[in-house]
Amino acid sequence: MRLFIAIPIENRTQELLQDQMELAQAALDFDLKWVSGENLHLTLKFLGDTEENKLSDIKESMENTCSSYDSFNIYYNHFNAFPSTDYPKVLYFGLKNHKKTLINLQNELENNLYDKGFEKEDRDYNPHLTFARSGKKTDMRQLKYDYQEFIEENNIRILQKVNKISLIESQLYKSGPVYEELHTVNFN
Repeated sequence: MRLFIAIPIENRTQELLQDQMELAQAALDFDLKWVSGENLHLTLKFLGDTEENKLSDIKESMENTCSSYDSFNIYYNHFNAFPSTDYPKVLYFGLKNHKKTLINLQNELENNLYDKGFEKEDRDYNPHLTFARSGKKTDMRQLKYDYQEFIEENNIRILQKVNKISLIESQLYKSGPVYEELHTVNFN
């Protein structure tokens, strides 16, 4: 099973983010791989290929993590890219507030999973919401200029209530990934 743990995106927030993605798609006519709206999520931990017998450990780690959190709001307030807007391989929505809360949530989840035998991520967590990736044929030089111009001309402020995390299975197909929510844990 190919698994990850994420904060799901509520319907209204998803609609607003999709509107912003459509603006970006119209402005960035490149060979980009766009995330479908129903697959938008804020990843906390990518587990990768995982044996089914580990599901109870994952669920317990999620329960332990969520027991110390209350719901909070985050705002997607800017566009950005990894590794940078000078070389935009991954395009994403950036966050304004409660970034530290998300980092703490992810760190606590990471530690709870580590106690159950899962490996820790070797890089610092940077909360973001990916909406597109460049492909092998993407003209990176032109994308850089067009994306930077797009960022300068477009502002966003989209609210999301964070009140749960979900364990999601990702099945890969030629048409793109299909996600199935396996388990959800609500905050207090």
